[in-house]
Amino acid sequence: MLALLTLVSLSGVTVSLPVEAKVRGTEIELGEVAQVAGLDAELIERVRALELGYAPAPGFSRLLTSERIRSALARELPGIEVRVAGERACRVWPVTETIDATAIEEAARIELARVLAGKDATYTLKDALGAVQVPLGDSGHTLVARGPAQGSLASGIVGVAVEVHVDGLRYRTVWTSWRVDVWETRPVLSKPVKAGEELRADLFERSRVRLGSGANLEPLGPVQLTGAVAKRDLEPGEPVTQLDVHRPPAVTLGATLFLRVRKGSIEARVAALALETGAVGDRIRVRTNDSAQELLATVVGRDLCEIQL
Repeated sequence: MLALLTLVSLSGVTVSLPVEAKVRGTEIELGEVAQVAGLDAELIERVRALELGYAPAPGFSRLLTSERIRSALARELPGIEVRVAGERACRVWPVTETIDATAIEEAARIELARVLAGKDATYTLKDALGAVQVPLGDSGHTLVARGPAQGSLASGIVGVAVEVHVDGLRYRTVWTSWRVDVWETRPVLSKPVKAGEELRADLFERSRVRLGSGANLEPLGPVQLTGAVAKRDLEPGEPVTQLDVHRPPAVTLGATLFLRVRKGSIEARVAALALETGAVGDRIRVRTNDSAQELLATVVGRDLCEIQL
């Protein structure tokens, strides 16, 4: 039998602390570490429910003193005399469970599949994961994975957070890293192009290409390449990015332009001011002359932008 460290009498209620105790979950209640006996059942339950703060983390312990318990009882049950006798402390250890690394990986993988739904993509775990030890709660644990915004991913290293919840509360977060490759069918060069040569539509064919992780690495489409000149020699089969070409601006910052507004078969043109410089195919901020509101429009030609409603 465990040695008793403390004997506390409280209006006919006796609280007996053992030398050691083990607790579940993330918070400690007095009834988990002590035996509570008496004649008043309601009072016994109030004493057992006394909160003593956080439970120790796996691998650690916590020392609860009789003085701390006496003070807590006096604070929660004012006016009731508390008498302390016997030893003065109880060592508290957590009851734990181990979450296997494969469970964490699977939770992250399911979340990444959700984020990449509808995309032509592959992904592999970058760094090996280890098992995680957590307190054993009354209702066990759950894993909640949180990835980037859906549809926002390109190729590169992507992090997925896996939260470990104990009794419905987040206890810790495990970060997982993934190598992601996203593919799309885009225009690529069908013929070699020399530096300084203007790119034409007949130089391209459509092929499956890997999307880069930066805006400058995104393959440009035929509209965006209108009037573009190669900065370097380009090989067949290569997608063309912003880094490969010089794209002459069709709209310059501060210039007056026409804004074409389309809604179905209805079209209108209004005068506007360019708030950014952009080439054909770029999206830039503009402001109509009769409004202080900023709009996002696509550059479609020299001093011409368009908005589809």
